[in-house]
Amino acid sequence: MEITLTFEGRIPAQRGDLDVTWTMRRSFSAQLEKVWGKAPFETLKEWEDTAFAAGAPKFTRAVSGQTFVPLYGRDVGVGVDLDITLLTGMPVRKAVISAGDLDNRVKRIIDALRVPNGQGEMSHKLSPGGRYYCLMEDDDAVLSLGARLGPYLGSDDTAVSFAIVRVRPIAMRVTLGNLAMLF
Repeated sequence: MEITLTFEGRIPAQRGDLDVTWTMRRSFSAQLEKVWGKAPFETLKEWEDTAFAAGAPKFTRAVSGQTFVPLYGRDVGVGVDLDITLLTGMPVRKAVISAGDLDNRVKRIIDALRVPNGQGEMSHKLSPGGRYYCLMEDDDAVLSLGARLGPYLGSDDTAVSFAIVRVRPIAMRVTLGNLAMLF
Protein backbone atom coordinates (compact mmCIF):
# COMPACT_ATOMS: atom_id res chain seq x y z
CA MET A 1 0.00 0.00 0.00
CA GLU A 2 1.35 3.40 -0.93
CA ILE A 3 1.38 6.05 1.80
CA THR A 4 1.81 9.79 1.26
CA LEU A 5 3.19 11.88 4.12
CA THR A 6 3.53 15.66 4.17
CA PHE A 7 5.34 18.27 6.21
CA GLU A 8 5.23 22.05 6.12
CA GLY A 9 7.89 23.99 8.00
CA ARG A 10 11.60 24.67 8.21
CA ILE A 11 13.89 22.03 6.69
CA PRO A 12 17.34 23.64 6.76
CA ALA A 13 20.23 22.06 4.91
CA GLN A 14 22.53 22.42 7.91
CA ARG A 15 22.42 19.70 10.54
CA GLY A 16 22.66 20.32 14.23
CA ASP A 17 19.21 21.63 15.09
CA LEU A 18 17.60 18.60 16.73
CA ASP A 19 14.34 20.50 17.26
CA VAL A 20 13.78 20.69 13.49
CA THR A 21 14.12 16.92 13.12
CA TRP A 22 11.79 16.35 16.07
CA THR A 23 9.20 18.78 14.67
CA MET A 24 9.16 16.70 11.48
CA ARG A 25 9.19 13.41 13.43
CA ARG A 26 6.14 14.46 15.48
CA SER A 27 4.29 15.49 12.33
CA PHE A 28 5.06 12.21 10.57
CA SER A 29 4.20 10.24 13.74
CA ALA A 30 0.72 11.81 13.91
CA GLN A 31 0.10 10.88 10.27
CA LEU A 32 1.40 7.30 10.69
CA GLU A 33 -0.68 6.78 13.83
CA LYS A 34 -3.76 7.11 11.61
CA VAL A 35 -2.81 3.96 9.66
CA TRP A 36 -1.61 1.97 12.70
CA GLY A 37 -3.73 -1.14 13.22
CA LYS A 38 -5.58 -0.68 9.94
CA ALA A 39 -5.09 -2.71 6.77
CA PRO A 40 -2.41 -3.60 5.85
CA PHE A 41 -0.72 -2.81 9.19
CA GLU A 42 -3.13 -4.74 11.42
CA THR A 43 -0.66 -7.64 11.52
CA LEU A 44 1.95 -5.41 13.18
CA LYS A 45 -0.57 -4.36 15.83
CA GLU A 46 -1.55 -8.01 16.42
CA TRP A 47 2.12 -8.93 16.86
CA GLU A 48 2.59 -6.14 19.39
CA ASP A 49 -0.69 -6.93 21.19
CA THR A 50 0.45 -10.54 21.72
CA ALA A 51 3.81 -9.37 23.10
CA PHE A 52 5.48 -10.75 19.95
CA ALA A 53 4.47 -14.33 20.79
CA ALA A 54 4.84 -17.32 18.46
CA GLY A 55 7.98 -16.02 16.79
CA ALA A 56 6.56 -12.68 15.66
CA PRO A 57 9.39 -10.21 15.00
CA LYS A 58 9.91 -7.63 17.75
CA PHE A 59 9.98 -4.51 15.65
CA THR A 60 9.31 -1.84 18.30
CA ARG A 61 12.29 0.04 19.73
CA ALA A 62 12.88 1.65 23.11
CA VAL A 63 15.23 4.63 23.15
CA SER A 64 15.74 6.75 26.28
CA GLY A 65 12.38 5.84 27.80
CA GLN A 66 10.43 6.41 24.56
CA THR A 67 8.77 3.73 22.42
CA PHE A 68 9.19 3.89 18.66
CA VAL A 69 6.95 1.87 16.36
CA PRO A 70 8.39 1.54 12.84
CA LEU A 71 6.05 0.26 10.13
CA TYR A 72 8.81 -0.92 7.80
CA GLY A 73 12.27 -2.39 8.20
CA ARG A 74 14.46 -5.45 8.29
CA ASP A 75 12.59 -7.08 11.21
CA VAL A 76 9.29 -6.85 9.34
CA GLY A 77 10.93 -7.82 6.04
CA VAL A 78 9.66 -4.81 4.10
CA GLY A 79 11.76 -1.88 2.91
CA VAL A 80 10.63 1.30 1.18
CA ASP A 81 10.94 3.24 -2.03
CA LEU A 82 10.80 6.95 -1.16
CA ASP A 83 9.84 9.59 -3.69
CA ILE A 84 10.40 12.99 -2.05
CA THR A 85 9.22 16.26 -3.54
CA LEU A 86 10.64 19.23 -1.67
CA LEU A 87 9.04 22.58 -2.40
CA THR A 88 11.09 25.43 -0.96
CA GLY A 89 10.42 29.10 -0.45
CA MET A 90 12.73 31.06 -2.67
CA PRO A 91 13.71 34.70 -2.78
CA VAL A 92 12.74 36.46 -6.00
CA ARG A 93 15.00 35.65 -8.99
CA LYS A 94 17.05 33.04 -7.14
CA ALA A 95 17.78 29.76 -8.91
CA VAL A 96 15.98 26.67 -7.56
CA ILE A 97 19.13 24.67 -6.84
CA SER A 98 20.74 27.52 -4.89
CA ALA A 99 17.81 27.54 -2.44
CA GLY A 100 19.63 24.95 -0.37
CA ASP A 101 21.50 21.71 -0.37
CA LEU A 102 18.93 19.19 -1.59
CA ASP A 103 20.97 16.19 -0.40
CA ASN A 104 21.15 17.46 3.18
CA ARG A 105 17.47 18.39 3.27
CA VAL A 106 16.46 14.95 2.00
CA LYS A 107 18.73 13.38 4.63
CA ARG A 108 17.01 15.48 7.34
CA ILE A 109 13.61 14.21 6.13
CA ILE A 110 14.84 10.60 6.18
CA ASP A 111 16.25 11.09 9.69
CA ALA A 112 12.81 12.27 10.85
CA LEU A 113 11.15 9.21 9.28
CA ARG A 114 13.27 6.66 11.18
CA VAL A 115 13.79 5.59 14.78
CA PRO A 116 16.49 7.73 16.49
CA ASN A 117 19.88 5.99 16.72
CA GLY A 118 20.37 6.70 20.41
CA GLN A 119 20.55 9.33 23.11
CA GLY A 120 22.39 11.79 20.85
CA GLU A 121 19.36 12.04 18.58
CA MET A 122 16.80 12.42 21.37
CA SER A 123 15.12 15.69 22.22
CA HIS A 124 15.32 16.87 25.82
CA LYS A 125 11.76 18.18 25.55
CA LEU A 126 10.05 14.76 25.57
CA SER A 127 7.65 13.57 28.24
CA PRO A 128 8.56 10.18 29.76
CA GLY A 129 6.89 7.15 28.20
CA GLY A 130 6.08 8.73 24.84
CA ARG A 131 5.10 6.66 21.82
CA TYR A 132 6.12 7.65 18.30
CA TYR A 133 5.18 6.00 15.02
CA CYS A 134 8.03 5.98 12.51
CA LEU A 135 8.03 4.98 8.90
CA MET A 136 11.07 2.75 9.28
CA GLU A 137 13.41 1.32 11.89
CA ASP A 138 16.57 2.59 10.17
CA ASP A 139 17.56 4.31 6.96
CA ASP A 140 18.80 0.89 5.77
CA ALA A 141 15.12 0.28 4.97
CA VAL A 142 15.35 2.84 2.15
CA LEU A 143 15.94 0.59 -0.86
CA SER A 144 15.17 3.18 -3.53
CA LEU A 145 15.08 6.98 -3.42
CA GLY A 146 14.01 9.73 -5.79
CA ALA A 147 14.02 13.44 -5.01
CA ARG A 148 12.95 16.58 -6.78
CA LEU A 149 12.99 20.23 -5.87
CA GLY A 150 10.54 22.98 -6.80
CA PRO A 151 9.29 26.37 -5.67
CA TYR A 152 6.85 26.57 -2.75
CA LEU A 153 4.27 29.23 -3.47
CA GLY A 154 2.15 28.51 -0.39
CA SER A 155 4.05 30.87 1.90
CA ASP A 156 5.65 34.28 1.67
CA ASP A 157 8.27 33.13 4.20
CA THR A 158 11.28 31.88 2.21
CA ALA A 159 12.38 29.68 5.16
CA VAL A 160 9.22 27.55 4.92
CA SER A 161 9.28 24.37 2.85
CA PHE A 162 6.66 21.79 1.98
CA ALA A 163 7.70 18.15 1.66
CA ILE A 164 5.65 15.41 0.03
CA VAL A 165 6.94 11.90 0.76
CA ARG A 166 5.45 9.06 -1.28
CA VAL A 167 6.20 5.67 0.23
CA ARG A 168 5.98 2.40 -1.65
CA PRO A 169 6.78 -0.91 0.05
CA ILE A 170 9.50 -3.19 -1.33
CA ALA A 171 9.91 -6.78 -0.18
CA MET A 172 13.12 -7.64 1.65
CA ARG A 173 11.70 -11.09 2.30
CA VAL A 174 8.16 -12.34 1.80
CA THR A 175 6.28 -13.97 4.67
CA LEU A 176 2.64 -14.64 5.37
CA GLY A 177 2.79 -11.91 8.01
CA ASN A 178 4.01 -9.14 5.71
CA LEU A 179 2.38 -10.16 2.43
CA ALA A 180 -0.52 -7.71 2.75
CA MET A 181 1.92 -4.83 3.34
CA LEU A 182 3.45 -5.35 -0.09
CA PHE A 183 0.31 -4.61 -2.13
